[in-house]
Amino acid sequence: MKILLKISALVIFTTTFSQAGLVNAISVIINDEPITLYEVYDYAHKFKISTKESLDLLIRQKLENAQITKMHIKANNFEVDEYIKKLSTKNNVSEFKFFEILKTKDIKEADYRKDVRRKLEREKLYQRIYAQKKLNITKKNVEQFYKTNKSQFAKASSFSVASYQSTDKKSLEKIRKNPMLSISDVTVKIEQFKSGKMNPKLERLLDATKSGEFTPALNTGKEFTMFYVKEKNGVKVLSFDKVKNYIYSVLSAKKRKKAIGDYFEKLKSVANVKVLRRPNK
Repeated sequence: MKILLKISALVIFTTTFSQAGLVNAISVIINDEPITLYEVYDYAHKFKISTKESLDLLIRQKLENAQITKMHIKANNFEVDEYIKKLSTKNNVSEFKFFEILKTKDIKEADYRKDVRRKLEREKLYQRIYAQKKLNITKKNVEQFYKTNKSQFAKASSFSVASYQSTDKKSLEKIRKNPMLSISDVTVKIEQFKSGKMNPKLERLLDATKSGEFTPALNTGKEFTMFYVKEKNGVKVLSFDKVKNYIYSVLSAKKRKKAIGDYFEKLKSVANVKVLRRPNK
């Protein structure tokens, strides 16, 4: 019996050890830069995406980092401080309070500053990439977008909604699929909102949501909130002159995004990529 127990323990230990080794094994090598299976699974879990999406994003990061190094792009401490200062002001908290909030989420200040530095360096890289491209957005392009997307520029004077609150986002998703469900951890209340007298972000969201449809579930800090738009009142379409600058910025953003995407697809096509182990789905 003791021998059997020892053999069983050895099998379990060996299996666990081999699994751990496999997870830490290299999945892909791109231009001599390794990406481990652990990184792929960790990224997929953290951002709730598939392992394929995770691997694609990690490859993109390696390509971006290589270009940042090649172009000698850097973000200094002053730029990092300014970014954090603006973000704190936007959220109506002091910088001290901002970092206190991060601590409650197990985010260290040093790690956060490092992430901000990387973000700023990426933005500088993107600016260099699309600065080389001509956007070529004409007035005709802007007018055409307005004509074919007029529903995007409809604004209501007031909204009648049902708001659903829960600490569990999954419960709200169940309600979305079957509105007749009654779930114990979900509270519902009927509310009226008036344009100009509500949170601007929420107003834009409700304007963009059709009557008879749900908004996405929003994380409000302690819980999640989802709105069902029952009725919109006093709906009017904004004039072209009022939205033309916004449309131009939307079309410009799309052009910039495409320019950046094309740039890295080209880099990826000529990169030295070795796939050693494909992650499970």
